[in-house]
Amino acid sequence: MVKTLVGLLLLGAVAVASGCGSSREPASAVSGDPSPGPSAAERVAAVAAFTAETVRGFRVRRGSLTMRDGVRLAVSYYMPSPRKPGERLPVVLAASPYRKDDDMLTTYYSLYPYFARRGIVVAQLDIRGSGASEGAAIDREYSDAELDDLEEVIGQLAAKSWSNGNVGMMGKSWSGLNAIMTAMRRPPALKAILVAHASEDLYRNDIHYIDGCLHYDLWSLEMEAENLVPRYPRYELDAAYFRDRFDREPWTLTYMRHRRDGEWWQAGRSLRSDWSALDVPVYAIGSLLDGYRDYVFGILDHVDAPVWAEVGPWNHAWPHDGWPQPQYEWRRTAVRWWQHWLAGDTSLPFEGKTLTVFRRGAMPPGANGWRSPGRFVVYDWPLQDAGVLKLVPRADGSLDTLSAGTAGSSPAASPAPGAAAATHELRYVPSSGIAVGGWWGEITGDMRPADKGALVYDSAPLTERVPMLGNARVQLTAATSASAADWFVRLEDVWPDGRVSLVTGGGINGTQRASTSSPEALVPGEPVALRFPLHFSTYTFKPGHRIRLAVTNALFPMIWPSAEAMTTTLSLGDGTGVDLPTAPPAEAATMPEPVAKDPQAPGAVWPTWVSAGPFKIVRDDPDGITEVSEREGGTQRIGRTSYAYMSRDVRWVDNRDPARAGFRGSAMQSVGRGGRRVTVRATVRIVSDATHFHVTIRRVALQDGSVVRTRTWSESIPRDFQ
Repeated sequence: MVKTLVGLLLLGAVAVASGCGSSREPASAVSGDPSPGPSAAERVAAVAAFTAETVRGFRVRRGSLTMRDGVRLAVSYYMPSPRKPGERLPVVLAASPYRKDDDMLTTYYSLYPYFARRGIVVAQLDIRGSGASEGAAIDREYSDAELDDLEEVIGQLAAKSWSNGNVGMMGKSWSGLNAIMTAMRRPPALKAILVAHASEDLYRNDIHYIDGCLHYDLWSLEMEAENLVPRYPRYELDAAYFRDRFDREPWTLTYMRHRRDGEWWQAGRSLRSDWSALDVPVYAIGSLLDGYRDYVFGILDHVDAPVWAEVGPWNHAWPHDGWPQPQYEWRRTAVRWWQHWLAGDTSLPFEGKTLTVFRRGAMPPGANGWRSPGRFVVYDWPLQDAGVLKLVPRADGSLDTLSAGTAGSSPAASPAPGAAAATHELRYVPSSGIAVGGWWGEITGDMRPADKGALVYDSAPLTERVPMLGNARVQLTAATSASAADWFVRLEDVWPDGRVSLVTGGGINGTQRASTSSPEALVPGEPVALRFPLHFSTYTFKPGHRIRLAVTNALFPMIWPSAEAMTTTLSLGDGTGVDLPTAPPAEAATMPEPVAKDPQAPGAVWPTWVSAGPFKIVRDDPDGITEVSEREGGTQRIGRTSYAYMSRDVRWVDNRDPARAGFRGSAMQSVGRGGRRVTVRATVRIVSDATHFHVTIRRVALQDGSVVRTRTWSESIPRDFQ
């Protein structure tokens, strides 16, 4: 079957947008026989069965690219050994500030040789002002300067003597986000992208204002120190260093000043503001335990170009080394992807929209993370015959589960015939939600402690399986005694023995109910309609289990507590409920096993990490202060140079006065070589009151233990509905 399919594709193949010509056609122009093509399952099977590849040697060559203003950007080329003199190869660009030669060398070296050994040049770039690159540190993530550089870099890579003129972009997280944003600018040589764990909306679906609510975490603290590390390889504390890195304004202040959505967040950066700007083929990877997963389905829904999407069960990782298992060897498919779009090989069926997704089984709370129950399945997009189960909370604390047929039916929940609408009140507990963790992802423990601070509604024990797949849609009719409030809804699985697993969740800043860019105060006591999605999930609720909805106004420490003590009133009946999308039938997919062992960079010793785990509760006084902490760090050695970093933070809230909350943390990075050690430290302190965030950031640069320079920034920033 697969051989026949591949043969038909070869006979009927058309010129694709990424072919070897010099002009670029929109990916949406790819067309073929108007008769129905292969199904998604057939496309996935054909790609998996294609084994024609040769493995060659490679080398890593460091160099630089000079930008329009004379700044030289450091690049490492993972170069395939040529098969013949003058061989011209496709190029894939990966760019980030995560220091390709020290901090992340071991990680990157275990990834990019896979592609180089299969005839694809990987050009890894330190963006300006980071790592070994010259120039001033950028003033924000994905700055205009960064994106301008990437456009120019793509043009220079396409013109290299060893390049065939076709360039792709690849990356996870930062380098996935800037791949999308660069593609939105449409540089002519950029033919396709491969993205993992990115975002379609930098305001609501990134790490600064999750669901429109202020979030500050260990990553933001660590970047305050990362941005201070001197230029590789000499790590000089000279005048250029202080001008271009140490004295640049902290990002923390920048992001806290932009508390509302708008052009600063959206224009040229968020796909949500202009889906049509992305017109190249996209290989999109997401994960059920990652905060960046909704973007995959936005791209499937809205981008008019071929999309190859995969969503697995792991955390913020590549599919071959994520946890929990099962992992798979995505790089094999990625090589086929690049050969197709960058080298003109039309023998594989990457046109159309294909989703391979892990349909998760019931996951016990606090699972050790070794393996998630479930299986991979394949769908054509858009989904056909997806169903909807309406979850309607009742006055007695029960949860009706009403079949509503197929997706797209009316979302309004209705009271039972003859039943009068009821209301439930909830007292705001600012410290509620610790068990949910740091963002909408990662393996979580039992939700019962978090549910104590929520309105909880449980279904009757299920009599049959309920397979969820998609973004549940929430409607609440609620009022509050405050002028500003957040609402959060969690979807949970109650096991027969009483344990509770988190399935997914989502939230809304109530002042943004009509507009994220123009928030409006709530009128105390006046009901408002709140509509928002929960984050994408798959999950199978088993017979004998119960489905739970938990509704709350707090999600500490993920979300900064809103300022006013309050009581929320939730109106039940018409206008309150959740539409739960159920999975249509699908064919199973067999995913290739990961390679047994990845290469290690010469001279590098695998780093030793102390990873951030669940929050440690320092104290928890429901009538006073609740305080949690976390830390992470590590050491590594590359040749004669040793590296160390450590970060830790404490977050607290006063349950008697939720306006009083705080974050304090410190991060350190240190480099030692030849008897000389350079250390940089950043400390961040944020304390809120009823009207302002009071922010203090201090930087210290040391050489051999002696302070070379310090600098402090202090600013009071209005809360502005945060």
